[in-house]
Amino acid sequence: MADDKKRLEQERAELNTLINKGVTFEVKDTEFEVKRRFFGLFRQYKSKDIVRTFKIEEMTLATLDRIAAESVEIAIDEEKLRSAGIDSIKMARTIAHKHSTRCARIIAIAVLGEDLFIAKPGKGGTRWIEDTKKLDDLTSMFRRKIKPSILYKLYVLVNAMENLGDFMNSIRLILLERTTMPIRIEENKKG
Repeated sequence: MADDKKRLEQERAELNTLINKGVTFEVKDTEFEVKRRFFGLFRQYKSKDIVRTFKIEEMTLATLDRIAAESVEIAIDEEKLRSAGIDSIKMARTIAHKHSTRCARIIAIAVLGEDLFIAKPGKGGTRWIEDTKKLDDLTSMFRRKIKPSILYKLYVLVNAMENLGDFMNSIRLILLERTTMPIRIEENKKG
């Protein structure tokens, strides 16, 4: 019993360290240098390989909400997959294509974090608009450059860093802290 408790405490400490420090990973990408020739009338493009470094940090509630909205869409109909028979490989490829894009999008949302939303002035306050261009560009790059095994590892890390277990426990504690039920004023006036 004490050994299990010690192991759980150690796991919690590791998770907290992971969340606080974040996770850094690198992606190799190609960029083009533009050289202008003959007074800028002609352009020569030269490709150059670069390494981009990304960091997944502790997520805000807005980021958690956006990731949850994407994660809900991941669904596999096992019955349909079993009944496909010979076409099961085709079905598996279709599912892999569809969900690999979604997983890359979830990683992109986690990497962008708070930078996913742009503050715009609006009537009566600030409006927060999602930067879809930045999100789509990052998703596209992750789809092109990250291997499936690395994508899976990053997806598992994002799920761990969401810290949903602690969040749910906090909500449960908040519900337990409510010691009295609200008193309705209308009921008291009648009696």
